[in-house]
Amino acid sequence: MSRDRTRTRDRSGDGDDEFHAEFELAPEFETDADGQRPRAGTEKASGGLRARAAERAGTLFAPRIFLAALLLTAGGVFAAGTVIPLPGAGLLGIFAATFLFGLVTSERRYAETALAGGLAAAVSTLLDFAVVAFLGGVGISLAALAGGIGAIVAAAGMYFGRDLRDGLTREL
Repeated sequence: MSRDRTRTRDRSGDGDDEFHAEFELAPEFETDADGQRPRAGTEKASGGLRARAAERAGTLFAPRIFLAALLLTAGGVFAAGTVIPLPGAGLLGIFAATFLFGLVTSERRYAETALAGGLAAAVSTLLDFAVVAFLGGVGISLAALAGGIGAIVAAAGMYFGRDLRDGLTREL
């Protein structure tokens, strides 16, 4: 340190302030107001891990996005079933809804849309074929098959919607 910098600096604080001003400390080496390091069991130490875990979980699966995708796919199933009164027409509605969802969103949210599409297809199939499903004893397997197909259709709709969005927004 040069002499000129030392003379112009305010010396009213203790030497620890100078050290913190010169060198940034890593979070695990920071001290509290009493100069003590927080223990590992304190809330500050565990809050960092919890915050990172919550942030990571939010990047993998977002409940709000899932709810929006579920409402959109349920609306697509209802609209397609109303316009085209054939069994399985809800899959077309799921594809259209997730296509629009992929066209609107900028993030890749395949897990949310696939789960929403699978759930909407499974519930729709159980409601369409309720008598056959429960009297025939094939309700669970029928719902699982419809849910799997619905998840694949929803993921495909999201993919093609995002692909179109990327093509429309890319510079030439």
